[in-house]
Amino acid sequence: MTHFLTKHLAWLLPAVCLVYIASNVFRASRSSEGFDFQGFGTLPVVSNGRVQPLDSLARNNLLAIHGKQRVPGEGAPATPAAWLAELAFKPALADTRKIFLIHHDDLLGLTGLTRGEEKSYSFDQLKPAFPALQKEAVRVEKIDAQARSAYEKALMRLTRNLFAFNQLKHALALPSKDNMEGEFGLFLEKVTAALAAADDKDAPKDQALTDDASARMREMLAWAPFSEVFTTPSGKGDDGWRKLPDSVIDSADTGRLHPAALAYARIGDSYRAGDMATFNAAIADYRKWLSENRSDAAGKSSAETLFNRIAPFYQAMALYVAAFLCAAFSWLKVGSVARVAAFRILLIGFALHTAGLITRMVLEGRPPVTNLYSSAIFIGWGVIVLSMALEMFHRNAIGTAVAAAVGFATLVVAHHLSLSGDTLEMMRAVLDTNFWLATHVVIITLGYSANFLAGGIAIAWILRRAFGGIPPATSNSMRGMVYGVICFATLTSFVGTVLGGIWADQSWGRFWGWDPKENGALLIVIWNAIILHARWGGMVKERGIMVMAVFGNIITSWSWFGTNMLGIGLHSYGFTDAAFFWLSAFIVSQLVIMGLGYLPVRKVGGRGSVELRAEEKQVS
Repeated sequence: MTHFLTKHLAWLLPAVCLVYIASNVFRASRSSEGFDFQGFGTLPVVSNGRVQPLDSLARNNLLAIHGKQRVPGEGAPATPAAWLAELAFKPALADTRKIFLIHHDDLLGLTGLTRGEEKSYSFDQLKPAFPALQKEAVRVEKIDAQARSAYEKALMRLTRNLFAFNQLKHALALPSKDNMEGEFGLFLEKVTAALAAADDKDAPKDQALTDDASARMREMLAWAPFSEVFTTPSGKGDDGWRKLPDSVIDSADTGRLHPAALAYARIGDSYRAGDMATFNAAIADYRKWLSENRSDAAGKSSAETLFNRIAPFYQAMALYVAAFLCAAFSWLKVGSVARVAAFRILLIGFALHTAGLITRMVLEGRPPVTNLYSSAIFIGWGVIVLSMALEMFHRNAIGTAVAAAVGFATLVVAHHLSLSGDTLEMMRAVLDTNFWLATHVVIITLGYSANFLAGGIAIAWILRRAFGGIPPATSNSMRGMVYGVICFATLTSFVGTVLGGIWADQSWGRFWGWDPKENGALLIVIWNAIILHARWGGMVKERGIMVMAVFGNIITSWSWFGTNMLGIGLHSYGFTDAAFFWLSAFIVSQLVIMGLGYLPVRKVGGRGSVELRAEEKQVS
């Protein structure tokens, strides 16, 4: 039995991974039981400048507010869409959910709350502190964002989250009303009657009707500023959408309530009443209307909701961990079976990664790299493509292990970048050109991928040499990998930088302006050229090129991330406050690894002092 398992391990482990993916896809596509929150989540709205499903609206806001897509506490909504329904239609209950994170002790002191086991607090708990928070926010607003202290940044983050929470609360319903369908019907009835009476000069004046209609109109007008979510497709394209209160006001001119307004009123009323059948029927009827009248928005929202539920990048992370472990086992004399299994698992993860990348491109209608989040996704993808080519040539599991490690790391970076909000956001004007996004941005990002791959292989070489020893054949193979990847990185970085200059000349009228991002790209090209010339001139050998490749990680990370944090130049966008700490930690880790590269070489097997002396003669 053991022999059978060992013999078929190369197929068994990938098969288990495929079953894991299939089960997740099945769960994601399965219809909801009870209240149809899955169908509710597919309903399209316009927010952040784009059509998106309520599911994405809920997920993005919950991530920004709580850092997770799960609401804590017993009896809490099971999905982000269920949480949004509770927030819109049962706001008093949603106000008790502890989702607001407060990490800073001074900010906690301002609220008058005490630190418990958790760092999350509810809207109700924070409500008494609103005057103090507002007063402080007014003061901090006058301070330049780059000059704010950690406390002041935490304060502004909390106030933004409270504001977003309140906006969502008013997006789909008016919190003070329990019977929205009745209220909308009375609005239409009273306002149209008052307008008709005003037009008929011979009719007796009904002051009570006029006052009632005026009060209802004022209520709708007062509701409108409380939300920036556009729920009602009133025209063509993303611009032809209206807020829910505005669409109700429009009914005074059209003589009928918009199907979207009626749908959300019925959905909310049935949810509050616990009427599951009416809730599900209202969603089904509105989805049918959307498919007949706005099939573009309905199809896009359904696809994005399924994409959110499958979460391909999170699943790919798990597969990359499995691939790395199998590759590591293959070095422990388990044999080529583990190496082949690792490569096949990597292929499955890569297929999932690619499917997610393509889906994002289709949903956004853009090339793969549009912001820092998508650049992290694409860098990991590029590393895996290059690593698979190396693995197919060298067949030593090093390419697989490095690809899995870097792929996992970049997806972790992407996850943390997603905490800042919508990752399919509207394009900034400086990037809103598909041709240059598909040329300059993609090529320069491939250069980042190649540099990180070279640095990843170099890290593996240094760690194996320092702690386990590395056979000469393996060492030579890894040196060849690093050299070849750096050659590719030099080409892509140089071409990408030149294309960026051409884009800048067309957009801003100058080819080069010494912008921090431009300087970072130039530093990558120069450093890669230094590595190649040092190698060609014999100034460095194995250890030297590996240490220099690790330093390339520092330069590349600075060009990719660090230049955005300076707060100056045309590329200072798309980062979070926590990024500075993690970037600094990454740089320190790379310096430590470079130091490990200069430890005395360890013996492997029966190697003796001849090899040790040969290694020590290398010039670094």
